[in-house]
Amino acid sequence: IGSLGWQGYQCDADAEGSRWREIDGTTITNRTHTLTVDPARGGGVDSLIADGRELIADRQIGNELAVYDEYSAHPQAGEGPWHLLPKGPLTRSAQFPATVQGWRCALGERLVITGAIPGVLRYTQTLTLWDGIDRVECRTEIDEFTGADKLLRLCWPCPVPGAMPVSEVGDAVIGRGFGLLHAGAGAVDAAQHPWTLDNPAYGWFGLSATLRVRIGTGARAISVAEVVTPGAGLDERALMVALVRAGVTATCSAAGRPRYGDLSVDSNLPDARIALGHPDENSFTAAVLETSPEHRVELDRQIGATGAARVWVPAAAPLAREWVPGADLTGVRALPVLVVVGGVDALVDDIADAEITVQQHAPAGLEPFEPATVAVFNRGVPGFAVEPDGTLHTSLMRSCTGWPSGTWIDPPRRTAPDGSGFGLQHWTHTFDYAVAAGAGDWRDSEIPHRSAAFSHPLLAVRNRRAGTDGLPAHGALLDVDSDGGGSVQLGALKAAGNPLAAGSVRVVDPATVALRIVETHGRDTQFVIRSGLSAVAPPTPADLLERRLDHGATFTLHGYQIATLLTRLDAVKVLNADNEALAPEAEAAQPLYARYWLHNRGPAPLGGLPAVAHLHPHRLRADPGAPVRLRLTAASDCTDAAVHGQVRVICPPDWSVDTDELSFVLPPGDYLDTEVTATMPAAAPPGLYPIRVELALNGRGELPTSWRQVVEDVCIVQVGDTAGAVLKLTAEPSPVQVRAGESARFGVTVGTDACADLAAEAHLISPWGT
Repeated sequence: IGSLGWQGYQCDADAEGSRWREIDGTTITNRTHTLTVDPARGGGVDSLIADGRELIADRQIGNELAVYDEYSAHPQAGEGPWHLLPKGPLTRSAQFPATVQGWRCALGERLVITGAIPGVLRYTQTLTLWDGIDRVECRTEIDEFTGADKLLRLCWPCPVPGAMPVSEVGDAVIGRGFGLLHAGAGAVDAAQHPWTLDNPAYGWFGLSATLRVRIGTGARAISVAEVVTPGAGLDERALMVALVRAGVTATCSAAGRPRYGDLSVDSNLPDARIALGHPDENSFTAAVLETSPEHRVELDRQIGATGAARVWVPAAAPLAREWVPGADLTGVRALPVLVVVGGVDALVDDIADAEITVQQHAPAGLEPFEPATVAVFNRGVPGFAVEPDGTLHTSLMRSCTGWPSGTWIDPPRRTAPDGSGFGLQHWTHTFDYAVAAGAGDWRDSEIPHRSAAFSHPLLAVRNRRAGTDGLPAHGALLDVDSDGGGSVQLGALKAAGNPLAAGSVRVVDPATVALRIVETHGRDTQFVIRSGLSAVAPPTPADLLERRLDHGATFTLHGYQIATLLTRLDAVKVLNADNEALAPEAEAAQPLYARYWLHNRGPAPLGGLPAVAHLHPHRLRADPGAPVRLRLTAASDCTDAAVHGQVRVICPPDWSVDTDELSFVLPPGDYLDTEVTATMPAAAPPGLYPIRVELALNGRGELPTSWRQVVEDVCIVQVGDTAGAVLKLTAEPSPVQVRAGESARFGVTVGTDACADLAAEAHLISPWGT
């Protein structure tokens, strides 16, 4: 199914239908996977075989939950939980038994595990193998979470010999260093070792190889590299770009400078170095070869034969022995070093296939390497870490009490139903993720494409026009394909131009569209855009503001390029849908509140408030019978047209105002500023009196629909002493239960102590996915 594709199915209303049925045992299987769990160890996965390869480490458990105790504040900085702050103690779900139930339907099999970590949480985990799908789909639901200053991680021990951590960041893939999570049987203590080397992952993370150094029959993966240059006379930019496009996190430094890789001053660590230049030019190269005469002999041999050299000098000790909490990898032989003399352009060309070939007689000291990939797909942007033993960790949630958790700068303080602050997260949580594996590196296994397919599930909808809409049973409104095995993805599709963001009244042409497409493998790739329903004009490049660049049509992307393209879709009309609104152009709650940010409601209302009126101040005290003088301002954010409209002043009953309506014409970016005086009755009783101003723009044909919404500001005048509330909840909503796909109504009673009408706005807040 293409990027914006569909697949139609015919439902047989007379058939019995298929449903999940219970099965015995703790093993499920499909064509590519076999999965077994152990009820005695929390229902964790003790075997996962993918295409004949066992992924779970010997005597280990996958899909295991681990709860870490954390400090409430940073042990040194004293502030709140800006970093992960483990204390040391941890509890694992495998320490307690769980119950397991198997299920089967016409589409696959699943296991449902229910268990608990006593005193902290209950969990339900669902592991599903769908027929024909080459991944394990997982869901973990956390209930009755009562923790405070706890970190919840999920663990999959899936070692791949020689592989290094990699992760997706935005629209690229980069190498990462191993995490430093544990010391002995417990977690590291952040008071002693503040850096755990967790990182965010956008769509997936795992064990693989970004760049390989091939020496004979062996190989070494490079994830994070420091490029050491002589300091002058060498342009290393092309090499750095090539490393980044291969996925290597690369840092460049001069030979005479301090080395990168000391956790007392650096926030992460390299796992290899590349030294450019002859020992006579590069003092670091000289220092490395001084410690290994046989590699200096090899260097001289290659230079004598070809005028250039590539020599791999192994580290003094295996990486796992040096990669420890508080590590200092700045030593000359703390990491392996690829020494390169001459031939930098050839090296750049060699990196294009993500493999550097080295032919040498000197020992390379390589450890076992297997060309394979294991990845965890995630929905969201969780933190992750991969330990040197191959255990993949993802951070699911934290409960924090340190500042600013539970702090509210504007009253009233809000809490969860049990009275706890939201930072403690005392409610139900659901996490969806998947485990996948493949031969070769992450490019060979098409991990970005497979992850995107998991993170963007197809939506099932009932087609009420089936057979009359003119659409075939399958197809795509738009599809992007490439010669790189699905390496080009469609990131966005919209009508070209951003008039509302720029405060413009101009109308966009719906047939001219802007596309954002991304290359996800780090390689130069050709692509094609096509549609089953439209003729697609040749795409032309544009800048981020969608202004056309004079570069002609393009069908090529370089590695990790994010390209904005303009094209035109000449679609065939298959049905008359001119009167159907595809999306709302006005807010459901009217009028709009000019000070919307005070409601913590998120971004500006639809339309972006191109013109707005305010009363200053928006709250004041007054004596009975005294005049109330207010400053009234109206401003236009329109950039290319004058706006016409009126401001109406609405007073409480029996009050009057010297100007109850004000017409205006505001040129682009202009404003008006005036004073209005309201008069109240001499015997006005104590209370809260709202004075409202409403701004409305004229010009229906010339203005976007979203600009024609009424915008309101309110000034609350407090007369005398009163303990009343502007808004209050007088009756809580009654509980409702709604099945997926259905709807229900519930009511809430809101009252006010104000002495005039008010416009109120209600927002329903419900858990994600409901």
